[in-house]
Amino acid sequence: MAEVTVSSLDLRLQKQVESAQSALNRGQADVALELCGAVLDAQPACLAVRRLERAARLRQGVVRASALARLVTTLSSTPMLISGSRQLHEKPQEALATAERLLRRNPRNVPALGLLGQAATALGWTETAVFAHEAACDLEPERLDLWLTLGGAYLTAGRAQDAVLAAEEALRLHPADADAQNLMRNATVNLTVAQGNWDKGGDYRGKMKQSPHSIDGTRTGN
Repeated sequence: MAEVTVSSLDLRLQKQVESAQSALNRGQADVALELCGAVLDAQPACLAVRRLERAARLRQGVVRASALARLVTTLSSTPMLISGSRQLHEKPQEALATAERLLRRNPRNVPALGLLGQAATALGWTETAVFAHEAACDLEPERLDLWLTLGGAYLTAGRAQDAVLAAEEALRLHPADADAQNLMRNATVNLTVAQGNWDKGGDYRGKMKQSPHSIDGTRTGN
């Protein structure tokens, strides 16, 4: 099953999406969540609805939890996360459902967002994976591992420029990290290919100089 747009849904589901957006605009997050949940039950590959659902869930007034509360939430969700991780390869749809259940409890659950991203990747939903890993980075922007994962998701989705930006964040946190440097290297090569420089002739070193970043992850210009 490939990712789908709202316009490709049947008319009944499209109307539900429209109603969910209207409800959220009126401040009725609960109504929006109920409608989004019904659409995702029927078509879980619709990223636009998943985005809308997350916006509604965050709009419910979930406050930023204390460090202790976040720790308690993480520990209590650990058994489900382990179960979800075991399902990833053979039953990614079930892993996805596990992540969704955890995020209904707490939309700021970063490990659950990671599981959602992994399940989406296993299902071939590259933009849904990006969405999940972006949300994780928004919540914990100082974690190197999250930026590395997001950068990899960008590359899988064919978004080399965004992968470069993720690599920049990773290198900002840990300039000497080998994985961050490797992400920058891969992102830069992919970006150069996307820009068509490889088809113009010349040697490898010359082509890399045309890239906005050098091979070691530092900028070659302003």
